[in-house]
Amino acid sequence: MQQFNEWNACIDFITATDENDVVCLVVIAEYFNDKLLPLLETIHQLRSIYLLCDDSHKHYVEWTKFSRKLMLIQYNSDRKSILPPISGSIRQKTHETIGFQTFRPQKDEVVDASLLNRLDASFMYSQLMKEIIIDTEVDYDEEYMDIFANACRAENQDNQTQLESINCFRNTYKEHPPVWWYTKESFLYSTLNKALRTQDITTILMMGFFIRDLHLQLIELQQTETENQSFSILYRGQGMTIDNFERLHQHIGGLLSFNNFLSTSSDYDVSLMYASSAADDSSSVSYYPHENEVLFSMHTVFRINDVSEIGERLWQIDLDFTDDQDEQLNVLLEHLRSEISIAGLLNVDRLGQLCYRMSDYDGALQIYHTLLQSFSDNFVLLSYAHQHLGLIYQQMDQLDQAIVHYKKVIDIQHSFNDDQDKERYLTVTYANLSTLYTKKGDLVQARMNCERALALVSSTKDNKEIDPVVYCYHLSNLAFIQRAE
Repeated sequence: MQQFNEWNACIDFITATDENDVVCLVVIAEYFNDKLLPLLETIHQLRSIYLLCDDSHKHYVEWTKFSRKLMLIQYNSDRKSILPPISGSIRQKTHETIGFQTFRPQKDEVVDASLLNRLDASFMYSQLMKEIIIDTEVDYDEEYMDIFANACRAENQDNQTQLESINCFRNTYKEHPPVWWYTKESFLYSTLNKALRTQDITTILMMGFFIRDLHLQLIELQQTETENQSFSILYRGQGMTIDNFERLHQHIGGLLSFNNFLSTSSDYDVSLMYASSAADDSSSVSYYPHENEVLFSMHTVFRINDVSEIGERLWQIDLDFTDDQDEQLNVLLEHLRSEISIAGLLNVDRLGQLCYRMSDYDGALQIYHTLLQSFSDNFVLLSYAHQHLGLIYQQMDQLDQAIVHYKKVIDIQHSFNDDQDKERYLTVTYANLSTLYTKKGDLVQARMNCERALALVSSTKDNKEIDPVVYCYHLSNLAFIQRAE
C-alpha cells in the first residue's frame, strides 16, 4: 500500500505500474476533485476508485454516474470496516484477468510430430507444465518455502502489511489446508494467479510446493465427496477481451483450459455478479465457507459446447468438464513427454526442456539461470545448465552469448575426474563452438574447435558409447571448413 498527499505523484505512480497489475485507489471524499474523473477513467491500470464517505455522502452519489470505476464506501472511525468491500472488489478484479488456452484439431489430419508446429502450442505446454509441477516424486522441502518467502519479502520490503502476511504464511503454513490459504484474502492468491496468468516460470517454480499441495487436496476432496454434495451445473462469471472472446467463439467443439485454479459457484447470481480434472466443493474448508465455491485445479480441460448471447454484451458459454481428450492431442502430448523425460535430469530441467521444445526461449532462459543459482556448488549441474544456455542463445541467434556459456562449460569440464564423461561433454561443446564460429565467419576458430572435437572422438572411437556417425560428422564438418578456407 502506497500513501500520497499530492495528486500528480499518485497518478505518476499508477501509470508507472505494470499493465497486468490491479491498482485500486482509496480516497477520502473531502479531498477528491470530481474534475479528475475523466483522467482517471483513461488509466488502464486503475481498476477501482473507493471514495470514503461519512453519513453525509448523498451529494457524492451524482459522481458515480460519470465513472464505472467509482464506488462509495461509508465508514466510521473504525478503519477496519472498509477492508471487506475493498478486498472483495480486488479479488473480483483479479478474477477477471484469468488466462486460457484452446485446442481444436482438424478432421482427418495425420498425427505426426510436425503437427505440433501448427497447433496452439500453449495448450500442450500448459498441460505438460502442470504434470511436471505436481510430480509427486519431487521433494519440495522447507528450503522451497524459504526461497519463496524470501523472494516475497524482498519484493514487499516497504509494505509492512504484506510482510506480516508473508511471515504468517511461512510460519503457520502447515496449520491450515492449502484451499484455506488460497481462498484467504492474502498476497498468496494474487501472486499465484498473476504468475499462472502471465506464465512467470520463475515464480511458478518457487510456488511449486503450494501448487502441488493445493492440487492434491482438490483430488482428495473430490474423492471423499458424497453424491448429494456434488454439483451437476456450476457457474462462473468472467470478464474477457474481445480478441479472447472471438478466439473462444471460433473453437466451439474444441477444448479449453484455464491457466489458473478455477473458482466456480453453485449460485447463478454470484456468477452474474462477476460477469457484469480435479474439482471439489471447497466451501467447507475455504476462508469464506459461505460462498458455495467449487474449485477446479489449474489447466483442467473442458469442452466448449455452445456460445449464446443472453443480454447486452453478456454471453453464456456452455462447457463440459472432460478428461476424454482428443486423440491427436494425446499423441502429441505423449511425444513431448517422452522427449523431456529422456532429456531432463531434474524436474526443473524437464520444465526447461519443455520450454526449449516449445520455442519458449525466454522461459527456458529463466529456468536454466535459476538452475545456475540453485546449484552453484554442483559442477555437473553447472556444466549442464551452461550447455543448455549456450544451446538456447544459439537458437536465438545470439552467438556471442552462446560462446560465453560454451566456454564456461569447457572450464568446468576440465575439472571432471571421470575422463569418459569429460571427453563426451567436451566433444559436444567443441562441436557446438565450431558451428558457431563457422556461422560468425571465424574459420580459424571453427577449424580449431572442430579438430579438438574430432581428436576426442578419435581417441575413444573403440568405446561402444562413441557413435561412428558422430566421428564421420566431425570429419565432414572439418572438410567443409577447409574448403571454405
